[in-house]
Amino acid sequence: MGERTPEPNGPEPDGKEIPLAGGGVLRKAGDAAAAADEPPLPVGFADLVRPFWLMGLASLGVVPDPESGEAVVDLPRARAAIETLELLREKTRGHLDEQESRMLEQSLYELKMQFVGARDRARGE
Repeated sequence: MGERTPEPNGPEPDGKEIPLAGGGVLRKAGDAAAAADEPPLPVGFADLVRPFWLMGLASLGVVPDPESGEAVVDLPRARAAIETLELLREKTRGHLDEQESRMLEQSLYELKMQFVGARDRARGE
């Protein structure tokens, strides 16, 4: 295996940073100086829910698929997103504040309604 060639217009690989396809870089653990310069990003409950909600919307053709850029309906994938959020709701029951609970419930409601519509359209109803 040869050396990794740098991406056009991208940074030279120095062994400490790995360019990511969507932009940005992944820093290796040994790069403490760079990590010390950047404050940690705040992470909240919405950051856990949002990827599954977006996966569901993309799978229902509501938003373009992030990979293809096209609206694609994939009901099994949408169902997996819904079931994941339902599992998250079950496992966090009694541990969420009112805002977190409302956000999770609204996300599930929207996905379920979109799912029913997409399923009915697929059946020709």
